[in-house]
Amino acid sequence: MRKRTLLNNRLLSSLAGAVLNGYAELVFRTSRIRIQAHPDTFQLVREQGAVIYAFWHRHAFFISLLRRFDRRRVAVLISSHRDGQIVAVAVRLRGMEVVEGSSTRGGLQAYRSLRRALQQCQPVCITPDGPKGPAEVVKIGVINLAQQSGCPIVAVSVSCSRSLRLRSWDQSVLPLPLSRLVMQLGEPLWLHNGSPDCQELLAERLRQEARLAAE
Repeated sequence: MRKRTLLNNRLLSSLAGAVLNGYAELVFRTSRIRIQAHPDTFQLVREQGAVIYAFWHRHAFFISLLRRFDRRRVAVLISSHRDGQIVAVAVRLRGMEVVEGSSTRGGLQAYRSLRRALQQCQPVCITPDGPKGPAEVVKIGVINLAQQSGCPIVAVSVSCSRSLRLRSWDQSVLPLPLSRLVMQLGEPLWLHNGSPDCQELLAERLRQEARLAAE
């Protein structure tokens, strides 16, 4: 109960977010980072096309690395729950935009904000199995967004040589300093209305990029 009270305190959440951002800065400055992108994705971003980046929730720590690939202000969907507020502070400090919402709170408003961003050719980022899982099970929201906006999904995965696995529902990856990081961005995935089994298609694409990143 006391933990919940502390996390609900805006000042403490902001402080925790700043600490998280500082740790990310330490990790990224001391690690060797390689970003690998499919040529079609590279071309799409170079031409300022709208794109939906998709990470598994366990790789959420690495979302800010997108700034090294796509210099635009990426809009990141983050849960409006307590833990999400800490992450939101860190995301903003790293130069990204936060769209708050989840399937249980503020979902419709968040969806509209993401649609607006894509219409203005602003990239967005979603963890399709978040905020509470099950892990590596794609929810329908990202599929609807891709189909209704007409924008492609780019599956993103990360491999890290030195990391800890947290005891969370998704076994979140916390990288350690002095690591070797590889971010792998896949081929743009265009989903049309009526396409069969789009959720499993995206899940398999994410698993495929994870294998490539680990090679």
